[in-house]
Amino acid sequence: MVTTTISDFRKSIKGYIDSVIESNEPVLINRGQQAAVLVSLEEYNAMTRTASVLTSGIGTEVLDAARKQEFIEVDIDSL
Repeated sequence: MVTTTISDFRKSIKGYIDSVIESNEPVLINRGQQAAVLVSLEEYNAMTRTASVLTSGIGTEVLDAARKQEFIEVDIDSL
């Protein structure tokens, strides 16, 4: 993960955005005691889909089976 300060980010915002889109590597922007992360839209959408699956009942069932190294049949449309 690339790390920068808020001051440097402001100076080079276009470069950071281009880099995030091209490489899919997030940028951590430090702002004193706080921070933010810049991610591409593609990465953000993937994270929200993953979170949605993991919080669904089927997602939990699939993860539990994977931990136990079991095979279960799942209807992909139910995810």
